[in-house]
Amino acid sequence: MLEYEIVIIGGGPAGATAAKYLSRAGIKTLLVQRNMSFKKPCGGGIRLDAFSEFEIDTGIIRKYVDTIALVHKDDRVEVDISQTPIGIVDRQSFDAMLRQDAQDAGTTLLEAVFVSLEHFEDHVVSTIKVDEEYIKVRSSYLIGADGVNSKVRKIVNGDRVSSSMTHYADITTKEYGVCEFHFGSEVAERLYAWVFPHAEGSNIGTLAESDQSYLNRLIENLDIDEDIKALGYRIPHYHNTLFYKDRVFFVGDSASQVLPFTYEGIYYAMSSAKILADVIINDEDPKSYEKRWSEKYKNKFTALLILQKIFLRNDFMISLMMRLYHKRYIQEQMVRLWLGKREVKIGIKFFFNVFKQLITR
Repeated sequence: MLEYEIVIIGGGPAGATAAKYLSRAGIKTLLVQRNMSFKKPCGGGIRLDAFSEFEIDTGIIRKYVDTIALVHKDDRVEVDISQTPIGIVDRQSFDAMLRQDAQDAGTTLLEAVFVSLEHFEDHVVSTIKVDEEYIKVRSSYLIGADGVNSKVRKIVNGDRVSSSMTHYADITTKEYGVCEFHFGSEVAERLYAWVFPHAEGSNIGTLAESDQSYLNRLIENLDIDEDIKALGYRIPHYHNTLFYKDRVFFVGDSASQVLPFTYEGIYYAMSSAKILADVIINDEDPKSYEKRWSEKYKNKFTALLILQKIFLRNDFMISLMMRLYHKRYIQEQMVRLWLGKREVKIGIKFFFNVFKQLITR
């Protein structure tokens, strides 16, 4: 039996970030990744301050984006985010670099399949499969960072991450210099579709999960004349969050710590992992992990979820949202909310200010 203080299942941004900081603190850590060559379907956009906050080499950035475009039918608003730009990375290379950073800090990396888990009073025992060999690993705690299809969560909590199927495609014949978000019942139902600069070419997709027709209409609206292979993957909802149970922590997608309306989920996964690592390093009560995360993000996520439900409810409400976005003041406030440190409280005063913005020129 192998023995580690912490075993992490999942080597994406959340798992690799937690591993790096735990290992730096001298905590013996094993990071298990099912497939080291896996490339998650993702636009690859990361807010630029993440690179300094988590000590990531900016040489991995393939493109820089300083403008977000919001589109509803014929209405288009471009928002300047040059004060908080987005870096575009290739996810396969980016995730591999994060795992290498963790390994350099002392983490043991292992390409293996997580099979099962046994709970004891003061430890857990994981069974993993390496090639055809089953290996048991004893650890004080396990961290489930294995994404939206988390097997750890299914075993420990008996449920699945709340999620929706999206449809997406990589395109090579058109390159975009801005991150576009398209709204409306035609292409996105009550969520949004996206057009992102990609490491090579562009990445387009829609959160409308019903069928591929929404993606087809987006392609038609973008006037893309290319043979496109549409693919699908699930994204989590900020619903039924799970932080800790029976000596098992959850982080990132597996914990439902991602909200599509934030527009950028990689930063929040890494930040959540850093919070978790600090809790373990300081030997705090495991329940303090949820408390510390909630103090930092619950108000923001709750506010964005409310705004999403209100303004993406139907095309009429989306048109009102677009009217607001045409105002420079609203743009500045929302950029601070999306990509900065601003908090917002949803109440009578908030909606009074929104109404005032709608009726003023």
